[in-house]
Amino acid sequence: MACVDAVEDSIRRFAVRHYRYDPERRERRHVVVAAFADRGAFERFLRRTQRDLEPRRDQNPGFDPKKYASGITYEPHHRMRAANGRLIRRAMAHGVPLGDWVDQLELSSDTWVIRFETGDAGGSRRTPLDVDAWWRRGRGRRASAPEARLD
Repeated sequence: MACVDAVEDSIRRFAVRHYRYDPERRERRHVVVAAFADRGAFERFLRRTQRDLEPRRDQNPGFDPKKYASGITYEPHHRMRAANGRLIRRAMAHGVPLGDWVDQLELSSDTWVIRFETGDAGGSRRTPLDVDAWWRRGRGRRASAPEARLD
């Protein structure tokens, strides 16, 4: 079985993970055990890892019942897209205006950036919209799907 580096972001990789206690971080989390470029090798290793956990669970009364093995597929550039999403979130938390630089970032499919802008029709003058006031104003109303719109 040819393993690949789990953090290699330029290729599609299949990772086998253990859900277990991580003493370094003092929390339960998914720990990547191995990563493969070949789906067949990944599935064989995952089945073998799951089979190895079964007898340890049955024989050892102190074995953590929450431990299990699972797998995940990482698409190429997954880590870069996730880092871009964190960058936008941190920028917003620090009050940095989301300008045209956001449009140049590649984001994962589950990340959305919605910008509210007001100004003239040409878009030459941009002023920030008070999103909190807009949200409070619209919370009491419930619009049906065809009538739903942004003010």
